[in-house]
Amino acid sequence: MKKSKTKAKTGLGLKFLFFLNILLACCMVGAYLATHFSPNSIPYLYYLGLGYPVLLILLLLFTFFWIWYKRKYVLFNIIIIGLGWNHLHNFYPVNMFSPAINSRSVKVLSYNVRIFNLYDKANRFKSRDGIFNFLKKEEADILCFQEFYHQENGSDFVTRDSLVKLLALDYYQERYTHKLLDEQYFGVATFSKYPIINKGEISFDNDLNNFCIYSDIVKDRDTLRVFNGHIGSIRFQDKDYAFFGDNEAGKLYQRGPKEQKILQRLRVAYEKRALQIEKIMVGVVASPYPVIFCSDLNDTPVSYAYQKVRKQLDDSFVDVGTGVGTTYIGKIPSNRIDYIFHDPKLQAVDFVTHDIHFSDHKPISVEINL
Repeated sequence: MKKSKTKAKTGLGLKFLFFLNILLACCMVGAYLATHFSPNSIPYLYYLGLGYPVLLILLLLFTFFWIWYKRKYVLFNIIIIGLGWNHLHNFYPVNMFSPAINSRSVKVLSYNVRIFNLYDKANRFKSRDGIFNFLKKEEADILCFQEFYHQENGSDFVTRDSLVKLLALDYYQERYTHKLLDEQYFGVATFSKYPIINKGEISFDNDLNNFCIYSDIVKDRDTLRVFNGHIGSIRFQDKDYAFFGDNEAGKLYQRGPKEQKILQRLRVAYEKRALQIEKIMVGVVASPYPVIFCSDLNDTPVSYAYQKVRKQLDDSFVDVGTGVGTTYIGKIPSNRIDYIFHDPKLQAVDFVTHDIHFSDHKPISVEINL
């Protein structure tokens, strides 16, 4: 009698676990759908895309669990994960081999330098010089910076002019979203060893803090249009990050007259990014030249913004990289949010996520065969 009761309880417990498994599967399908619908048309679905890594791990754990207890449920999870195979590949690519670099290749480097750590008075010169030394060692042909800082009028914290001299970069394009006192400028900048024959820009009405520029760069007989964009950021504040270290879950979505909380910031950022990336991609499609798009996208590979870009361009990390490739190393959450996309006509070679910590982002670089 006791054995039958125990068996019944076990069966009930397994059914409950499978019910939880089904809920997870529904959330995973929602994450897949989030990449196809603009956050401005279907709100809140994007949270599931952001949670993709957690959903994937939980589904895998359930799969291993069912192997031991209910093998007939294993196929269900395999099908759910398999439905999002392209998202899994974008999130965790595996590339055992890389193409060879040809004689017409260019090395492209993208880096959100966080204004060279300007406001850390104790370490700002160390951070700036560390970035400079890294860039000199890498010898990239084209460099795209987000959150770039430059000051005129005799500043002791020289950036742009030092880069031009140190790296022998004769050509550059800047676009600053802010100009403060003492001729201080903040924005995006592209530097090149090769001539820039045309410059353009794409502004965003929904956020003057973000911007995208493009430069037509000529190497020998080849012309590239290089886009450099800093796309809608979340702008978490210290008090937002403090949530991750305490148990005040009730504050996660509080509404206040003076400040937004974490989920509200996420919502605003997702909606802004959708419109910004749609505008950029209009410019990409209209380009008369093959495109390279360097971006701090502030979004993960399982998102509407990323998927919008991938409809037209290849992701160089997915082409030749391996692993998760995390680029954001600030406070929680961390993920791969920096990208070098390229025209399918071009070939990515030797992608590197550089493990240096002079900013809250890691620099990324790739050789591209023209």
